[in-house]
Amino acid sequence: MGGAVAGVVPYALGVAASPLPIIAAILVLFSRRARVAGPAFLAGALVGVIAVSSAVYLLAGQGLRVGMDGGSGTVAGVLRVVFGVGLLAAAYLHVVRHRRSNGQHAMPKWMASADRWSPVKAAVLALLMYGVDPKNLALCAGAAHGLAEDPTAVAVLALSVFSLISCLPVIVLVGLYLAGGERAATHLDRCKTWLSRHHLLVMAGLLLVFGVLLISHGARTLLGR
Repeated sequence: MGGAVAGVVPYALGVAASPLPIIAAILVLFSRRARVAGPAFLAGALVGVIAVSSAVYLLAGQGLRVGMDGGSGTVAGVLRVVFGVGLLAAAYLHVVRHRRSNGQHAMPKWMASADRWSPVKAAVLALLMYGVDPKNLALCAGAAHGLAEDPTAVAVLALSVFSLISCLPVIVLVGLYLAGGERAATHLDRCKTWLSRHHLLVMAGLLLVFGVLLISHGARTLLGR
């Protein structure tokens, strides 16, 4: 059981450290209906993570595992190395973009109105950001895929831990706002400003770490270790 839980933690940390959802959550907490929209955003994030990871686990349990067993081990190893190299290239491009912009990054246009989102829209967009975003989708799938051979009770516990850690920054932000009210606004604003300036570097760091991990796992698979 401990091994299953420990196995999903790196994936969960990757989801949790995603900067754009954190910025979006902070913007929602500056809206006029923050006390409703904030928890709605958190609920959407949890639903997105739980839905994707549960679906992958169930599909894997039905024997739909992709290229991980038997004679497909070589293919899986090659794919991991290729994807890992792709992540390293993406990390490099993020660093280049950050340097060219001198830290002055324009946020996605759809986030400009985040402080005016209704609770329903906040929940739906959080679900999409956590469950459909390619990086988070891959991390959720990777965490659930690794539990395919574990007993259901162990998998449920591991996925519960995974979901909570994945959404921990939003849980903390919403809890801080609900507990601190207006006093928390200054801290939230500082966090938003820092992430707005450095989110490309944060993403580059995440891509670098997971790229190296994929290449390492792929190499071990190809070498039969």
